[in-house]
Amino acid sequence: MNKTVLFILFFSLPSFIFSQIDTLEFQKGYPNKSSDALTQLKNYPSPRYVPNNNFLRLYNWMSPYFAGGAGQEGIKIPDAIKAGTDIQEELAINWYYYLVISNPRFAPGEKILNDPNSPYASFINLANKHPEIPLSVTIFWSQLKPSAFGSKNSEPNFMRQDYPESYYLKNARVNKTKRVISYVAPDSVFISDGIVQKKQLENLIKHLTRPINIINENGEEAPKAYQKDILANDDLLINDMKKLKIDSWEKYIANKKRNMRSLYSSQFMKDIPQLKNTLFTIYQIEGGPLDRYDWDISKSTCSKINGNYYSTSDFYPRFPNNWKNWKGAWHGWKWINDGREVEIAAGDKFFSPYVAAGWSNNPEADIRPAQWLGLLKCLSVVGAEFYYTGYFNLKKPYSKPEDYIWQAAMPSYAQAVTTHFADIFRNGNVLMDVDGKPIVTYPVKDEDVLVTVRKLDKKEQYIIAATVQPFSNKEKFPLSKNIEIKIDGELILLNVRRQGSVYYFDKSVKPYIFYQLDKWQEYKHPERWRKELIYEAEVFDTSRSNVFIHSDYKTVYNKTDFTGFVSYISLTPKQWVGYTIYSRDIQQLTNKIYVKIYAQGNENGEGEIKINDWKKDFISAKSEKWNWINIEVPREVIVNEKNSLLKIVSTSGNLEIDKIIITDSSAIPDLKDY
Repeated sequence: MNKTVLFILFFSLPSFIFSQIDTLEFQKGYPNKSSDALTQLKNYPSPRYVPNNNFLRLYNWMSPYFAGGAGQEGIKIPDAIKAGTDIQEELAINWYYYLVISNPRFAPGEKILNDPNSPYASFINLANKHPEIPLSVTIFWSQLKPSAFGSKNSEPNFMRQDYPESYYLKNARVNKTKRVISYVAPDSVFISDGIVQKKQLENLIKHLTRPINIINENGEEAPKAYQKDILANDDLLINDMKKLKIDSWEKYIANKKRNMRSLYSSQFMKDIPQLKNTLFTIYQIEGGPLDRYDWDISKSTCSKINGNYYSTSDFYPRFPNNWKNWKGAWHGWKWINDGREVEIAAGDKFFSPYVAAGWSNNPEADIRPAQWLGLLKCLSVVGAEFYYTGYFNLKKPYSKPEDYIWQAAMPSYAQAVTTHFADIFRNGNVLMDVDGKPIVTYPVKDEDVLVTVRKLDKKEQYIIAATVQPFSNKEKFPLSKNIEIKIDGELILLNVRRQGSVYYFDKSVKPYIFYQLDKWQEYKHPERWRKELIYEAEVFDTSRSNVFIHSDYKTVYNKTDFTGFVSYISLTPKQWVGYTIYSRDIQQLTNKIYVKIYAQGNENGEGEIKINDWKKDFISAKSEKWNWINIEVPREVIVNEKNSLLKIVSTSGNLEIDKIIITDSSAIPDLKDY
């Protein structure tokens, strides 16, 4: 890895600004009548994953039950269960989520499975209906009920208050009253809770006809990562630390906490045969700067994923003005930066953060879609393979699902972009400074821009993600800016947007190759995005042989100016590129395809467009400028239940292609807009 530092300066004014609430950042009809959550999801544009990618799916921590309308005025519980089940299915099929069963506390028997007011039967049936889609199960140690299995205790054993005094931390209390279990409590306390969890999971497994792929533990159980002033006055802890020959409180409590969690989880992860291939993760296992256990020790409590440990930090900034730092429990980017520095330095390149843009009853207080999408893209570049997508319905009146369901879509849009730079993601890392320290955040002069960079290990190929961030939903902030960055001695100029701009930069060749992976994504609420399918030709899903990508750009005063760049592909005879046509999107369109094309060096470049078993020849006359050709496609070719692959094939000559649009043939678009 080159020891490279990026320096970022601004050189232009904002391209556009808003004042007060911008209604385009909210769903259609806001704040009055809006489409319900499921209708919105079905009408958002598809996220555009690379087909057959090997990324782990997104984990749904956004309760489908509440997303279906539970607790809302006029919504009956059975209707909320059905809507929540349909939302789960939509997220799993079209948004790359795991199916999920949360907190399976139906240990007593069959009664709850036949209860029309319980979502468990519906969610289990959905999981069994789709064995091809991985299943996740969320468990909550702190909410165990041993009494469901005949015990007199209605709360977990580690929370009991009737043990001998030596079982509790000397100077720690919950709400100044309840005693806190000690790091030196007997192993039996934690084993007994693991046995209760085992029985719950065994009851769940009896009703499943397919495997569980991942189990996630909420992980907020006591004892916490107490500071030295609590620990150092407890004689039992002091003696235990000496006995174990551990030289610091940080290492001591990390080792003890890991042991407690392992005693608990091994009762089900090791003793239930059906879980032998199941991943196990815990919330807040990370290298964060405060109140966290030592990363090098605590990470082994979780399963390795593809041979790597993934941290599970929480990225909950909640409010627009908190994106950059953090306030109390609400962690913004600075928290991620500090934790990732520790984790990456330890050799752990990837992570899987918990994310939520806010959960206020007033959605105008929460981070809006574009700001959130920009932040998520930056998380991807510093190693986030997948996200635990959260939303928290804490008390009545519960937030309306139609106001927050967009938060389920944004992680998918961000992860889909990541699948387009899988090689650099897997076989690269953030850059390092001159001292070998990970550069998670690049320094900027202005307060409102975040930049992250990832580099392929053995080649000068980079991914740059940048976003211009507001600090309020009401004041004037830019939608985009031009910035200057320095990569390996090269000053480059580029444009960054609020919703994030993700660029591929190949510096190993001359002229450079530079193109944008997410140009089609907009700053508006996703219900308001354009309905056309717009493809940048160089962002293809599949191809035959090595397709040449060319970038036109300027050099100004020893700076490479990519702010007005144009990138395109060049196809030689028999070469082809393919683009996925999403069946759920095409239903709203008809059958017109536009291709921006140029035939270089010959009188007529010839090619053909193929969709499934249908094809049509086209000719592009030689000219001194780009031209649009348009092709009518029989509607039945495109509109079907499955996605299709659109192929553009060169049959003679060199065809250069800049852009493809599938749109409504009833109205000729103004192609200057593209």
